[in-house]
Amino acid sequence: MFPRNSPQPGPLKINIVFALSLVLPLVISFLSPTWRFAQFTPQQLIYGKDILPFITAFWASPTRTLGHLSRFVQAAVVACFPQALPVHLLAFWVVIALARTLFGFLLCRSVGWTYPQLFSHWALYETSSGIGPALTAYLIMHGAWPWTNSRLQKYCSDTMKSLTIICSCLTLCWLDNAPWTYSMASIASVVLWPLRATNTSSPQYHPHHLMARDTRRLRTVIQTAVLFLLLILLVHVILATIVLSKISLYMPTSTQGTHPFFEILILSYPRSNDTASTDSLLSQTISSYLPYIDSNTVLSVFTHSTDHASFTQAKEHYAQTPITFYTDTDIHIDSYSGQHLHVAEAFRWASEKGPSQAEWVMLVEDDFSVCGEWGWRGILSVMNELQRGGKYGGFVGTGGSGLIIHRSLLPILTYIMRIHALQHSPISPSVRYRPADIIIQDCLGGKDLLCPRNSTLVITSRLVMDHIGGSASTMRGRVYPADRWKCGWRHPFHGLTQADVVPV
Repeated sequence: MFPRNSPQPGPLKINIVFALSLVLPLVISFLSPTWRFAQFTPQQLIYGKDILPFITAFWASPTRTLGHLSRFVQAAVVACFPQALPVHLLAFWVVIALARTLFGFLLCRSVGWTYPQLFSHWALYETSSGIGPALTAYLIMHGAWPWTNSRLQKYCSDTMKSLTIICSCLTLCWLDNAPWTYSMASIASVVLWPLRATNTSSPQYHPHHLMARDTRRLRTVIQTAVLFLLLILLVHVILATIVLSKISLYMPTSTQGTHPFFEILILSYPRSNDTASTDSLLSQTISSYLPYIDSNTVLSVFTHSTDHASFTQAKEHYAQTPITFYTDTDIHIDSYSGQHLHVAEAFRWASEKGPSQAEWVMLVEDDFSVCGEWGWRGILSVMNELQRGGKYGGFVGTGGSGLIIHRSLLPILTYIMRIHALQHSPISPSVRYRPADIIIQDCLGGKDLLCPRNSTLVITSRLVMDHIGGSASTMRGRVYPADRWKCGWRHPFHGLTQADVVPV
């Protein structure tokens, strides 16, 4: 599969043509920015069932300036190489891309809930283009001998050759900003070594010294790959620490003058064990959001129940804070008293505030607290993304909590909720029944006919809200495990093609 070719006197025409083909898409995308192949991510194969980026990854145009520089370096190396590379690189790429897809599935969809500590957003979403990863695998496996001067090789130890390869490949890795893909390349070089050794060193046809050389070469390959992996991890940790320490996030300001930009709307309903206590689920949830309240971010607590002990207690306890408590006393004899009506009335109230109406409203159930400063940074990241325009909603929690809704959709959602709450609803019995949270999710995702079409939902990669009331549901007989839907869990929509993900 990977024969050891004898050095050629000079560059090969096939390599030169291949190198030119790598650079050509950069020129075309520069002249016509709309024309470019999409970069490869495992998400395209797992969720989008799109195989084209997998096939065209070598010729996909990078989106970063440093990525363009990496492509020119890759093309220069290929053009000067004395062995025919295209077939070898394509074979390596197939292995690397499939390995990335497998790891992306395992570290996101498989363990995102079972073992959240192992969850990795970039294992699924890191983009890859060009031949850098495949070239890295080739160089680690074959060494520097094909493209170094034969006279220089006499004076270079195996360690020096390995360091040369590591430095070259690390440069490509960080120019491409693809540590996951290059890590898979180093692993692939070790895993595929037996195929190369089988092809080139059979004990039946080769003298003993050749087998000894292959054994020594395997040791060098493993050492080079391991050191390369460790350096990738080290550089990644250092860069991540530096970047995170310099990023300051703030809540955007409203385009509507004096209107607040963001409202946290907590819906509360009495549970079976509802008591007036400062340790109630409602009080704990309020306390988690209180440090982040200002003139631009407001907090409201809404209930549709007139007999709610913990709500009354929280209203008295937080009387000196800028929190708005509202009890809806309207009677709706034509509707069922349930979640649909509760949400409909909350949205109606939020949309009728006039000058104090916020541009964005985040719906929160009273047992979903924010995950401290880390969780709030996740919300700020989503709000900054939404402020760029063109999107109508975000989602940072699960179920009906953490749904961020643009104020223009509140009247539409109020209308849809009221129809579902009516005792004599005009909705046909053949139409699938949808809970309130699914209705909102469908609307924000552009699936509902009454909502903007082809809308993209902005989500966090992990849950930034903590379900603290799983064992005390407002629904009789419903109990959630205490360890479910906690801080840091994989977001349920992570990986879906209709969602833009903010990594946290």
